[in-house]
Amino acid sequence: MRIKKVKRIIAFVLLSLLIVTVPGYSFANMIEVPYYQYNYDIYNWDIPSAAGYYPYEVLSGSDLGVGNFPSPRDMFVDSNDNIYILDAGNNRIVKLNKDFKFIGEINKFTQNGKVFKFSDPSGICVDKNGVIYVADKGAKCVYVINQNGQLLRKITKPKSDLVAANKDFVPLKVAVDNAGVVYVLSLGSYEGAFMFDSQNNFLGFFGSNKVVVTLQLLIDRIWKKILSKQQSASMVRYLPTESTSIDIGDDGFIYTCSNYASVSVGELKKLNFLGKNILWYKKKDQTRDFGDLPKYYGKRLEDSYFVDINVTKDGFINALDYERGRVFQYDQNANLLFIMGGKADQAGTFREPAAVESIGNTILVLDQQKATITVFKETKFGELVHRATVLYNDGMYDEARKLWEQVNKMDSNFALAHVGLGKALLRMNKYSEALQHFRLANDKEGYSEAKEVLRNDFLQRNFGVIATALVLAIIVIYILWRRLKKQKSVDEEYTRKISKEKYPLYVMLHPFKGYEELKDEKKGSVLYATIIVLLFFVVSILHRQYTGFIFNPYRQDRINVISIFSATVVMFFFWVLSNWSVSTLTEGEGTFQEIWIFSAYALLPYIICRLLYVILSNVLIMEEGMFLAFINIISLIWLVIGMLCAIKAVHQFSFGKTVATMVASLIGIAVILFIMILVFTLFAQLFGFIQSIYNELILRM
Repeated sequence: MRIKKVKRIIAFVLLSLLIVTVPGYSFANMIEVPYYQYNYDIYNWDIPSAAGYYPYEVLSGSDLGVGNFPSPRDMFVDSNDNIYILDAGNNRIVKLNKDFKFIGEINKFTQNGKVFKFSDPSGICVDKNGVIYVADKGAKCVYVINQNGQLLRKITKPKSDLVAANKDFVPLKVAVDNAGVVYVLSLGSYEGAFMFDSQNNFLGFFGSNKVVVTLQLLIDRIWKKILSKQQSASMVRYLPTESTSIDIGDDGFIYTCSNYASVSVGELKKLNFLGKNILWYKKKDQTRDFGDLPKYYGKRLEDSYFVDINVTKDGFINALDYERGRVFQYDQNANLLFIMGGKADQAGTFREPAAVESIGNTILVLDQQKATITVFKETKFGELVHRATVLYNDGMYDEARKLWEQVNKMDSNFALAHVGLGKALLRMNKYSEALQHFRLANDKEGYSEAKEVLRNDFLQRNFGVIATALVLAIIVIYILWRRLKKQKSVDEEYTRKISKEKYPLYVMLHPFKGYEELKDEKKGSVLYATIIVLLFFVVSILHRQYTGFIFNPYRQDRINVISIFSATVVMFFFWVLSNWSVSTLTEGEGTFQEIWIFSAYALLPYIICRLLYVILSNVLIMEEGMFLAFINIISLIWLVIGMLCAIKAVHQFSFGKTVATMVASLIGIAVILFIMILVFTLFAQLFGFIQSIYNELILRM
């Protein structure tokens, strides 16, 4: 018995030591939440992530001692961290302190002895002086009330030439800045938020969204120019998307959220005093897709639908997604930090999320259906990320480095940590290490900055060797050029000496006469043409996998060789087949074999240019990308010219007929693909039908 007792004591001591010695950051990853905790990697794939927040508690009206909330619509936290809940079901405002202790409520308000009540309130905010603003869509006004329940004024539809006489004023959300300017989002107001001063004077509209240009919109505009006024009037009207919520940060900027039916980008905005969005992602004037990135679950479209937005005192942006019941948190550079919540019944999930607010970095979410407030607290991981992000966005990279190192130990897939470490290492002149972190974060701008320094250092250290090699290369090229020049005294004599092996290069350099001579001399080689087509396939793989990181948009750890083969060799075969079919109908002279040879030879300059692109992309930096763009343009022009000359020569067509044949050939490829898809679908259905009959017979036997 004594031995067993000693063993238990030893086991207890060892377990205690293990708990004490395990680093604190391990527990950040161990916190369990009742929903899938994830983030997105650099390729926008969702991956498991350390939790930045956890559901601390869920509070109902009964828990708060204020009775049930039949239909809570909105919530607001003032500058003193007091919480205001707009309980539309009871037509009241409930006020709590930051510890969720009841302070009071307003269920009616008076003005000159007259009693008023809410009709259908939908939005609430409180200014720096404690004055309460309530958007009441039922009363079609905004009530301005003091803390004692006295009605100070009402904001109603303004009389202005800017507001159409038939336009309704149905306030949904309201916000007020430090200057006393009131911003009202009204139902169906596509011009932006109504602006009023402290005297109810209408100042105009602010922050209207732009009409998203889509292919369908462009087509409809063309039709409207063709059709009569009566016909065009009956067509769909394209209007800007209205904002669904508004908030004002401590920095004085206006933050809004919207939802686009056709294009899922730019849903969240940070507006300056001109109403221009400055919430940029990675570079100026570039926005991003906010919310969940996978849009389809099965066959169902489930794009994020933002109903509220909140900005913390540290500038973190919380956006509430009604569609999936999640809160997405971003920093001031539109980097996604954390995702929390979901649609369910457990703690930390929602049924009908209505509002999101924050006290410090604690997040509060109001659920209209559950009639609860869910409180999310920071984890140790979340606290580190917030502290590091604030320092990083303030340009204090060295101070943020130690915090990012801790974050990276907790979650090595957290991209922002790698960016922060890369920036810090740049300042420490550790450029090779910085390159690795920038690559892991897919930060091409930072990678380019570090690479430029390393490249310049390499050139300075090896300038003599590089200069010597360059001079020798020029001399060798000059000698070879002189020898070639001596070999061809006249064009005719030179042409007669061209062998099959040299013809691909000859027609590449002399496309206008080279293909005509190739047709007359009949020196085309099926073998060399096939080798060129296979080279096209191989170089396409090289281009995808070995283009420099800065200019490579592909995910290099995932490659589908079959799809590349289909896009190169198979599509080339379809081109030849289609062109041969069209030329047969248009009395072209080229055979299938000749079309294969001539078209393959036309690919050669494109292949060489792509190889050159791959090589230079590993040397150049982002600011020098124009040279690669120039190579791309040259390769396409050279390819088009070569193919035109090849098809013209092989069929002996005029220029106009050649262009028409090539266009018809491209259409022919589309027809071939359509027929293949159709046949495949029919066979799949036939196979399914036969299989169902077979299964039915087996069951009956």
